[in-house]
Amino acid sequence: MKYKVFCDGASRSNPGEAAIGVSIESEEREIFTISKAIGVASNNEAEYLALESALDYCVKNNYLNLEVFLDSKLVVEQVNGNYKVKSNNLKPLRDKVLEHIEKLEFISINHVYRENNKRADELANLALDS
Repeated sequence: MKYKVFCDGASRSNPGEAAIGVSIESEEREIFTISKAIGVASNNEAEYLALESALDYCVKNNYLNLEVFLDSKLVVEQVNGNYKVKSNNLKPLRDKVLEHIEKLEFISINHVYRENNKRADELANLALDS
């Protein structure tokens, strides 16, 4: 079975108070969410932490066939190997994501525009506003 995973990270002041939002769908129905404040982080760090949290949950629950969507082109391109990771604070986050990816049967990581990632954005902002 293929799962759709929508991830978003949000940071106010960049860096500032940050949160992550994740929505996991199966057969067009939301089956799990994450809405969690993560303390002070940059927007890019929050994006990576949202993806890492989503992949960690999927691996632990044997969801091994994933289509992942993020509105951070930077994170998508870095994880897919198209952009170098120049920022020292992002390298360990990218490495953790890649460790999870090795445990999956299939994954595609795709960039979507923000309007196509509304649920994950909503979950991240709910955590920031709590």
